[in-house]
Amino acid sequence: MLATLAVLTSTVGWTEISPAALRNMRAELERQEKGVLDEMGVGALHAGYADAFFPGTSVLQTRARYLLFVPWTYLWVASRRHSSPENAGDLKESAEAWLIGRLRETERGNGIIGGEIYPRRPVQPPDVAYWTALRTFRLYDGSASRAQLLARWDRRRILRREDIRRGDEDLDEAPLGCFDVPGVPTWWMNKDHEVRFSLEPEEAQFLRDRLVASQPGCLLGIAASLLKKNRRPTNDRLWGDAFMLDAARKLDERKGSHGERMPSVVRAVERTRGASAIAEMVRALYAAFVEGRREMDLRRAGRPMPDDIFTYRNGLYEYWSGDGNTTVDEAAALDLVGLAGDIHLPGDLRSLLEHVQSRLRAVRRAKQVDALLLDSSTRDLFTRIERRRKRTRARLPERDGLTRREGFDSRTVKVEGLDFRYQVVRRLLLDLHGGLFS
Repeated sequence: MLATLAVLTSTVGWTEISPAALRNMRAELERQEKGVLDEMGVGALHAGYADAFFPGTSVLQTRARYLLFVPWTYLWVASRRHSSPENAGDLKESAEAWLIGRLRETERGNGIIGGEIYPRRPVQPPDVAYWTALRTFRLYDGSASRAQLLARWDRRRILRREDIRRGDEDLDEAPLGCFDVPGVPTWWMNKDHEVRFSLEPEEAQFLRDRLVASQPGCLLGIAASLLKKNRRPTNDRLWGDAFMLDAARKLDERKGSHGERMPSVVRAVERTRGASAIAEMVRALYAAFVEGRREMDLRRAGRPMPDDIFTYRNGLYEYWSGDGNTTVDEAAALDLVGLAGDIHLPGDLRSLLEHVQSRLRAVRRAKQVDALLLDSSTRDLFTRIERRRKRTRARLPERDGLTRREGFDSRTVKVEGLDFRYQVVRRLLLDLHGGLFS
């Protein structure tokens, strides 16, 4: 099994940034996947494969250089002789504001965390997005978590690993936090210096070495090791990128040479195509079912029908329009046994996927959709699963969901497949490639 995923039921906590709230927020963001509602739980496919292939990554991450910007922020605060538990947070915020301001001058909003609301402080500053990556990639070590670091602040115990190795620090106590990164540049906090996301060659080499060393058995680490001048990611889909498939083959070869009997990583990457497709079909069905309930609500109330009342249902018919869309075929061909061997599937999700797949295989033309996909037994299955997962938010229950369907329209649900955080990973690898070979 590539990874074990625990599906958590949580609520996003936007103001409380304790470790528990941060974990909940990340879990919710993974389930929503950039704003996509996940009422039926298919986000478990996204997170399961993403955690297995790309540990340490998050949908909140944008550019590779934040892996250095975040440590440099804390190290700069520690270098201020007057920094204390009382003002460390303010100093950190001033450094983050400086960074946003300088990046806005050069990057025009491309991946700037907090850039859209500057000069207001971002709700999720860069360290929220990158802290797990810093730990996973061994760029941070220490007894303090991110939330504890400022609360327990002691500038003498916030150190850089290289300074400890050289013996530059006379330690009376163990470090509270230790960052293993290049030193803070001399231009940091210079109001006139041009700051970009482009990595310097030595920075890119450092980060690549760290990725390779920290993730030798993961797809991300292997992919980083394979970067060459004429070799980099070239496709925006994980399963369609020859570079990533080469990395998966390399990982399979490495495991085989060590005598490990593990599921094929290549096969797992290839299965993400079908996993994305079947998730898209589940979302399309869910939206059409809620739309159908909403139509009945309006009819019973004698209210007029909006022009877009059949948007999701018509969209479902379009999958069989013969215009070259392969989503249905890919979902129908997905090896669910192999999928369950790759990642953990909650029981409800597995039964849902089996049901949907069996129906998809039976539908040959759009005229059969109502009888074989939008039928009452499928709707009842979706309703039971949604009620169990989102009891206080479920829209499908006929009576209980009535008020929650108010305002439901053609913009409510984003019907699309899964990304598996590949856009984040692709950008990371391309940033490394640009620093190494440009």
